Amino acid sequence: MFSINTTEKFELIVIYDENDNEEVEELLGITELEETIKNVNLKLYIKESECSNVVFVECERNSVEAAKQIKNTPSKRISRIVPINSALKTNFNDIISKIRELSLQIIESGDNFNIKCDVMKNTDLTEQQIIDAVIAELINLDMKFDNKNPKWEIYIGVIGENTGLSILKSNDFHLIYQKN
Repeated sequence: MFSINTTEKFELIVIYDENDNEEVEELLGITELEETIKNVNLKLYIKESECSNVVFVECERNSVEAAKQIKNTPSKRISRIVPINSALKTNFNDIISKIRELSLQIIESGDNFNIKCDVMKNTDLTEQQIIDAVIAELINLDMKFDNKNPKWEIYIGVIGENTGLSILKSNDFHLIYQKN
C-alpha cells in the first residue's frame, strides 16, 4: 500500500460569490466569515487558498454541524460551505484512491451516489475527468451512480495544489451546499 501525500489541514471549504474586484471581495468575505464565527461561537481558523474566492477552514467541531451553523447565519458573500472528510495534495491517482477508501468506509454496497466536482486553479485536471474516473471506480465496488435521487453526495474540491473530499448523506449536503 502506498501513502497519499497530505497538504493543508482543513475541514471546511468556504466559497464566496465572485465579483469584479476579487481582492476586495475576498477580504469582505473573510471579514463576514469572522463575524459569523463570533455570532455562532465557533472556534475556527481561516486559511487563504490559491483562489481569491475560496478559503479553507480548520474547525474543532464536527464539520457538518459547523457548516450548518454558518449556513444558517445571514450572509451576503458566502456562496457555498462544504464539510470535508479528507484533505490531500492534488494528484489524480491519489484523489481516486482516497475516494475509494472513504467510499468503502461510508457507503454500503448497492447504495447510490452523485458527484459534485469543482476544479479551480488547476490546469492538469478537469471536472469531467475526475467524475468519470470516480464513477467507474465506485461502480466496480457495487455502488450505483444516480444524479437524480442519490443517498450519498460525493464532493471533490480541487483548489490548486489542495484537494478536499467529502461524502455526505444527500439531505445534509443539500442543506449546506446550496447558496443562501
